[in-house]
Amino acid sequence: MRFVFLRHGRTAENTVRRISTRRPGPSLDATGRRQAALAGRRLAALPNVVGVVTSPLRRAVETATIVAAAVDAPMQVAEELAECDAGEIEGRLHDDIAAQIDETWHRWLRLGDLDHPFSPAGECARSAVDRVGCLLERLDDRGGRDDTIVLVGHGTLFRIVLPHLCVNLTPEFVLADPGIDNVERVEVVRVAGSLRCESWRGNPLPEPIRATPR
Repeated sequence: MRFVFLRHGRTAENTVRRISTRRPGPSLDATGRRQAALAGRRLAALPNVVGVVTSPLRRAVETATIVAAAVDAPMQVAEELAECDAGEIEGRLHDDIAAQIDETWHRWLRLGDLDHPFSPAGECARSAVDRVGCLLERLDDRGGRDDTIVLVGHGTLFRIVLPHLCVNLTPEFVLADPGIDNVERVEVVRVAGSLRCESWRGNPLPEPIRATPR
């Protein structure tokens, strides 16, 4: 099975880097709707897209609705793809608390402290990794070997969970990456029972990134 992780289209909050992790959240802006349409056309070229699964946040649902129409596949909402809850920094501008956010990423990815919360009253990385991992297992059990499923969600969520779920990704690789932009995608396949990242933001991964599986 192939999983295509697609970040939602742009919102007004994205343009000012305002933290928005809770529902319903903002809608796509005009650029975001155009981005979603373009992403849908590109995804329609992939073989055997059998479903689109989306975060319940409004911007993701709007993106997924456009993509599902383009690929002619059913759409469903999955709570497991909701953005990682930011806790007390919800609604703040990223640039105002950049040092705090950098420290959180350092603890999550460099130190491996998955129980550290996003901020006080926020979600920890372990919770996000566990819920997305469970979702992928369920989808894998129901799908065929050659099926492709598009998962529409959020940049922070994907950067947290994918280096902990994919055997060939390291936290160092993700930390060095500038981040997943709107409607950029990450492609992951299951091989011999393990998840492997084939491309990150549309670029094939250099091999090997991780020498041995977890």
